Amino acid sequence: MRPLRSTPLRVRRRSARRAASAALALALTAPLLLAAPGPAAADTPAPAAPVAYVVDQCCGTLTAVDTATRQPTGRITLPDGSRPARIAAAPDGRHLYVTDQGAPVVRVVDPADPGRNTAIATRTGTRAIAVSPDGTRVYAGDHQGDPALGALSVLDPAAGTVTATVPLGFLPEDAAVSPDGRDLYLTQPQGLTVVDTRTGTVAATLPLPGSPRQVAFAPDGRHAYVTEYDSGVVAVVDTASRTVSAEVQVYAGADGVAVSPDGTRGYATSALGPTVTAFTTGSGQVTGIVETPDEPGALALTPDGSQLWVANPADDYLTVVDTASDTVTDRVRGVQGPVDLVIPAPPAPVDPPAEPKADLAVTLDAAAVPALLGGRIDYTLTVTDTSTTTASTGATVTVALTPGTLTPATTAPGCTAAPGRLTCTLTGLAPGASARRTFSLPVALLSLGTAYRATATRTAATPADPGPGNDSASRSCTALTALIITCG
Repeated sequence: MRPLRSTPLRVRRRSARRAASAALALALTAPLLLAAPGPAAADTPAPAAPVAYVVDQCCGTLTAVDTATRQPTGRITLPDGSRPARIAAAPDGRHLYVTDQGAPVVRVVDPADPGRNTAIATRTGTRAIAVSPDGTRVYAGDHQGDPALGALSVLDPAAGTVTATVPLGFLPEDAAVSPDGRDLYLTQPQGLTVVDTRTGTVAATLPLPGSPRQVAFAPDGRHAYVTEYDSGVVAVVDTASRTVSAEVQVYAGADGVAVSPDGTRGYATSALGPTVTAFTTGSGQVTGIVETPDEPGALALTPDGSQLWVANPADDYLTVVDTASDTVTDRVRGVQGPVDLVIPAPPAPVDPPAEPKADLAVTLDAAAVPALLGGRIDYTLTVTDTSTTTASTGATVTVALTPGTLTPATTAPGCTAAPGRLTCTLTGLAPGASARRTFSLPVALLSLGTAYRATATRTAATPADPGPGNDSASRSCTALTALIITCG
């Protein structure tokens, strides 16, 4: 059952708004310089605000506009013959998908490297498009050929291939995926068709007689909103029962539709109004009407819901509406016949790969070897890679010795001796592995309480050693004679 339609407030303050619009248009006629497409410089900071990506059919281009400065920041010219129709963004904002009515492809654009874009081959030229909430599937509807043979292509964006085809029997106008990813809603000339994304089959068709155009879901998925061009209404669809539970009267030529991020407000354009109507999603009450000349069509909200951007294809500009006051705050030039736009949240910054580190632990043991002739102190130097994942490719340990006049004796590989010093270089130490090096200091026959001290310190490491607390060890010994040696 379709309940009675709520009637919008029709007071528009025409003279004041038109005067303001004329002044604003005059202020914005200065030419804009667009950046040439190409990879962004490595040291270029990420944009401070979300970017609006706008496609047009007249010139086959995709234009990026900074939503803070309202300035175009780049433009991509798609291949000759392209007729972009709709644009959708991956949930993480790292890829854009553009349907093409002029070629059997869906074009894939990386906003971070717009000069490098690819295409996924489809059955025919495409129009309707939607992306699954997890970003693993893209749905594109046929636009060319016999409507009775129309179908939906299911694309794997990672593989760049079509993985399934769903027969429809019509050429869809628009598409939207439910927040849980289970249902795909497609508008078509006679109504709204629901595709079960799990089975890849048509689950239901809801007749809508007013020439459905675009569709959008509420964030909680309980309702979908469908514009009906001929009747000038927004049909509110209860997604559980798949029935029309209410209608919001807007103006003739109802086209674009969007729902605020908090789900409390909806917006619909009316090409023949020409207006944007704001309404509460709970009651369907119209709360504001914004005049925006020149056949407003597609629209998109910034991720925080504070700005509503509207495509005005007839006069080559975008209208920016402040959603708190429902007033026009800007008109953005530098776009040509915009037919669709999307404003994804800026991609989260990608942390650079963690620099590999190997934590080396140094220990030193001392053992007295008394003898009447040839008494000595034997030392064992141990270096352990305490990391569980990273090998140490190189390390240097230096041992400072007291008395400094003595030269240690060693045959250990990678170790060199000098008066008062031993230097050992170790390579290829696997995670958890240890390497040992031995050396000795001679003890004089009559030492008379001579103190012997050795301090081993790691002085270099590749990769870096993150924990200096275990990089040094010391041992002390005392000798009265070559026969009486004590080590602590």
